Amino acid sequence: MSGRAIGTVAAVCLVIGFGAGFVLRPVISPVSASPAVAAGVAQPSEDEATAAVRRHRLFTGTSLANATLKLGDCSPGGVGPGVTCMTQLVMDPTKAGAAPQNRPIGFARINGQWEVAVW
Repeated sequence: MSGRAIGTVAAVCLVIGFGAGFVLRPVISPVSASPAVAAGVAQPSEDEATAAVRRHRLFTGTSLANATLKLGDCSPGGVGPGVTCMTQLVMDPTKAGAAPQNRPIGFARINGQWEVAVW
């Protein structure tokens, strides 16, 4: 087969694959909640989320007692229980050159207090 024929076959297969994915998406993974319902899910305030991150210890035993956090949009479920929120986190703002990290963090309410559920 020539290079042109291989490229054409690859492009056709790609188009068919994307088309099938868009058609089958609602069947494979249906949307369980509308945005209006998702907005009504309990989520931590920025102060509660910051306190939860400061209580959390990394797997190395490192404490994040000085961490600062800006809370973004939250959505229900995800990987763990509770909600997953986009955050802007600075692990240790006292260090020179500490840059904020944009990352999702999971939070769950345990015994009336928000805790980090997924890091």
